[in-house]
Amino acid sequence: MSVSLFEFVDHNAIKITVTLSDGTNEFGSGFFFQYTFLENKSATVIVTNIHVVERAVSASFRITTTDDQNKPDHNDIKDITITDIQNWVIPHPEKNIDLCIIPIAKIFSELEKLGKEPYFAPLREHNIPDYNDTEIYKPTEDIYMAGFPNGLADDLHNLPLVRRGITATPFFIKHNGSPEFIIDCACFTGSSGSPIMIVNESSYALHKQPLQQGNRLKLLGILYAGPLYDAQGIVYKKNVPTINTTITNIPMNLGYCIQSDKILDFKPIIESRM
Repeated sequence: MSVSLFEFVDHNAIKITVTLSDGTNEFGSGFFFQYTFLENKSATVIVTNIHVVERAVSASFRITTTDDQNKPDHNDIKDITITDIQNWVIPHPEKNIDLCIIPIAKIFSELEKLGKEPYFAPLREHNIPDYNDTEIYKPTEDIYMAGFPNGLADDLHNLPLVRRGITATPFFIKHNGSPEFIIDCACFTGSSGSPIMIVNESSYALHKQPLQQGNRLKLLGILYAGPLYDAQGIVYKKNVPTINTTITNIPMNLGYCIQSDKILDFKPIIESRM
C-alpha cells in the first residue's frame, strides 16, 4: 500500500512504557529501523536511548495491527509487555553513546499469539545520510521529530506527536568533537529516543543547488539530551528524562541528538546473532 512520507513517520515511531523495580512507570520514545544483509536477509529493531530502558524490569510497546485490507487498524491497538526486557536490550558498543536497540522478534511473536499482524514503517539504511557527501545539505535544515513528550499521544489511534524545528548546528559536524548535533525544537520528558528527520514531499532544496523534484526522507539523528538552566542561570546538559519531576530547572527548547550513522555500529552485532 502506498503511503505518504508523513503517514510513514506516524507509523515509524513507537511509544515505550517501562516499569521500574518499585512499580512506577516511565515513558520514552523509539522508532523502527531495518538492517539489510546479503542473501536478501534483514533484521528489524526498535532504536531508543539506553537511559530509557536501563532501569526497567519490564517494558510495554504499543503496536498498531493490520486490517484485512493491509491498512492500519486504528481500532485494534495492542500493548505488548516484555517482562525480561534486559535480556533483549543491546547497548551501543561505545559506552558513551546513549543508544540501544531491541530486536522485535519477541514483541511480534507475542502479537502473533493473539492472531494479529503488526502495522509499522521501518526506516532503513538508505535513509541515513552519506557522511562522505554532506555538501548537499544546508548548515541549517528544517527537521521533524516524532515521539511522545510527557507520554502524550493519540493513544486511541496509537499516533505520536510530530513536532517541527531546525538544526541549530550542522548535523554532519561533530559538535565539540562528539558524534552529535543540536536542534532548535521543544524537547520534553518522554521525547528521549525520538527520530530527527528531514521530510520533504514533492520538492526540496539542496545546498547551493536548484530546487529538486521528488520526495526525501533522511534520518539525521536521535534525541537524547537537552540543555537546562537553573535559578542561578547556570546552563548544563541533561538526558531528556523519562518521567516528570518538580520543575526547578528550565528547558531551553534545544536538544542534543546523536548522529544517525551510529546506528550502523549495531549491524555487526545483529549479523553475528543471525
